[in-house]
Amino acid sequence: MRMIMSTIALATTVAAFGSSSASAQSSASYPYCLFTEDAQDCTYTSMAQCQASKRGNADFCEPNNWYSGPPGRSRGRQ
Repeated sequence: MRMIMSTIALATTVAAFGSSSASAQSSASYPYCLFTEDAQDCTYTSMAQCQASKRGNADFCEPNNWYSGPPGRSRGRQ
């Protein structure tokens, strides 16, 4: 179990820092990402949609850290 968690943590780190900032900026339009063995796909509007796209136990979904909400909406208090 520890080996699996270490592998997932390493894969997440590589996916987060291995991609260019240009691709990270373009993926900021969607709130959820699917991480696979060799790719990161941030094109999902819900966690359920992302989970439905998984193709095995190695794939996993996470909230998109680059997502800042729909255009024109402020996240602060009003």
